[in-house]
Amino acid sequence: MNAIFKRVSVRKYTNAKVENEKIEKLLRAAMAAPSGGNQQPWQFLVIDDPALCEKLGETSPYSKPATAAPLNIVPIMDRRGARFPRIAEQDMSACIENILLEAVEQGLGAVWQGVYPEPDRMNHIRALFGLEDELEPFAIVSIGYPESEPHAQHERYDEAR
Repeated sequence: MNAIFKRVSVRKYTNAKVENEKIEKLLRAAMAAPSGGNQQPWQFLVIDDPALCEKLGETSPYSKPATAAPLNIVPIMDRRGARFPRIAEQDMSACIENILLEAVEQGLGAVWQGVYPEPDRMNHIRALFGLEDELEPFAIVSIGYPESEPHAQHERYDEAR
């Protein structure tokens, strides 16, 4: 529960590079997510090149954190061969949440920026990385060491709900 309640959206980072072993743990967490029929419809782009991060930040008006992040992970939805293609979005969302929670465990900050199902955002990322049309960019997860200590999440529990 600690990681769940400590997780907040972090949009400003130091310049410190995220270590390869931490990146691997983030990806392991993503791939451990529940998946309908164990279809695992995900692939991941790991971007730490500042020039590419800058271009990734042009995906939408809300993707500016990607520009300053030392690391961006772009989960890609691949429905080819999926047993249950209509629930792939749920699988993708679960894998992203696992990345966010593992980032907290690693002392990192992260923010989830939506891409799917917006065609202009998806096409921007497809063009930037030369992706096939069948591969659907799902989100941008910007990650880095927080510029300042993140504030604790506000209590959201509502018994009436």
